[in-house]
Amino acid sequence: MKLLKSKVVGMTDEQYTDRYLLIKEVADRRAKIKVIDYADDEIVNTAKYDNESEIHYTDGEKYLAEHYGDRLADQTSYESTEGWN
Repeated sequence: MKLLKSKVVGMTDEQYTDRYLLIKEVADRRAKIKVIDYADDEIVNTAKYDNESEIHYTDGEKYLAEHYGDRLADQTSYESTEGWN
């Protein structure tokens, strides 16, 4: 390919051309990527999770106790109820 004239200060014509070709290659690859079209039955209805969440905890203390247990107890022994120090 013929060298393109650089429009960026401090970039040689060769660097500019290489960068142009790289961007063009990536753009071509991205254009070939298929867009996934999900069927309606595959989409999860998130409205049912609003009140009784099955995907996250709303009770922080319960979550910490279940997942961190002894580490949580060790950490809280270093902290005061007022905050830092």
